[in-house]
Amino acid sequence: MSEQNSLQKIEKYNENKVVRVSQELYQLEKIRWRMSTLGYRLLFAISQSVSSIEEEILPDVGFEKQSLFKYLGLDNNNDKYNRLAETLVEVGQNMLQFATRKKNGAQVWQGYTWITAYNLAVDEKYVQICINPKVRKFLMQLNKYACIQPKYYLKLSSDYQNWFYPYFKNYVKLHQWKVSIEDLKNALELTDSPTYDPQKNKNANERFLSDVIGIRINEKVKAEQRAAKAEKRAAKLIEWDYVIDKKTQKPVGTLAAITQHTDINVTASAVKTGRSYTHLVFFMSEKTATVSNARKEKDASQNQAEADMGKRQQTRKRSGKNQDMRSIMQDLFSSEPSAQAIPNPAFVPMPEKEPKRFNYDEDKIKEMAKMSKMTFAQMVEKLKLLHDENGYYKMA
Repeated sequence: MSEQNSLQKIEKYNENKVVRVSQELYQLEKIRWRMSTLGYRLLFAISQSVSSIEEEILPDVGFEKQSLFKYLGLDNNNDKYNRLAETLVEVGQNMLQFATRKKNGAQVWQGYTWITAYNLAVDEKYVQICINPKVRKFLMQLNKYACIQPKYYLKLSSDYQNWFYPYFKNYVKLHQWKVSIEDLKNALELTDSPTYDPQKNKNANERFLSDVIGIRINEKVKAEQRAAKAEKRAAKLIEWDYVIDKKTQKPVGTLAAITQHTDINVTASAVKTGRSYTHLVFFMSEKTATVSNARKEKDASQNQAEADMGKRQQTRKRSGKNQDMRSIMQDLFSSEPSAQAIPNPAFVPMPEKEPKRFNYDEDKIKEMAKMSKMTFAQMVEKLKLLHDENGYYKMA
């Protein structure tokens, strides 16, 4: 182990303390990193332990051995020492991989190991881990990050669930995330799998949606697709159902598990281009019960201020039944998911009639941009707004 580094001792793992996961790790077109469920848990534990350290030289992390076994769910496993050793090797060998370009357009590939050494002894109290200093910026003093808590992610039982959950936490304030199926396959390193390769399996994308995402098409979606084809228009977005376990008749899969066990609701709709499914739109909302009292008070105050200012007249007309998105967030499930997916508050169906046009003032756009961690110009572009002669921004 490193001789010059100090040892950051972790006696007990805090399931409520947030793990700050860098948003830089969640850029599908640039970065790849895949691990097992235990690998993700260990990496998140390391991140939580060192995120607040200010020293230039990263300390080695020393986890109290029995606490780490319990955190990883290995405390009652007869082979726990070997399982922990295998997980340490996995985190050490599975590199964080980058594919970027220089300003001159030249392609660059980079890779970093997360840890460089470890020491696990049966007769010693601490498991000592040496962190690679080159991954410091992804673990400490982060500018943009998503917060996840162990009390939620420790209930996720598959690598897919652990991989997707921080992505959804990154996008939950925007309520939607549209991504290509091909990009997801690349990031999940599934492009070489015959099961999910359209060249080798004509139902590859459907299998990806059911096996990896955990959604299945329903009759409402099929009816809309038939109507759209007959009318020669794009099909409207309709949420698919969760995959159902044949024995228990309960929802299973990635999205059902994240909705059941964590602080967010997630549903999805698959988008067709031609005859094939090419994209996914995820709909996300925070569960009311998990939003802090401080956040609730801040949101309530902000909503009241907006109403008092009188700058959202058209929106206020429908506020009796349709409250602000943040205030209508509700739990989809209590202790377990129901047999059918309950409509997600983050899902806003495409209107049947021509939508009403809203005016936005500059202050409101700035506020929305700040909440979404975007620039003013990016928010204007996202909403497709045009600036009129009265100083308002209108939807194009």
